[in-house]
Amino acid sequence: MFKRVILEGQYDFVPYICFALVAGVFLTILIRAIRMKSTEASRLASMPLLDDEELRNTREKQLTDTAR
Repeated sequence: MFKRVILEGQYDFVPYICFALVAGVFLTILIRAIRMKSTEASRLASMPLLDDEELRNTREKQLTDTAR
């Protein structure tokens, strides 16, 4: 009545490719986060807590600090 599902041998590589893609994306994000400057990290961390004007002032201050 019920037939067993027989997996084809030609699709054995698919989990490895998916794992490699996910691991690559994770490592890319991890390296980018490690290389991020502390000022940029603190700005991104406080974004939801600041209103638009405070965020704009903080951004302008950071731009003038980096221009020096």
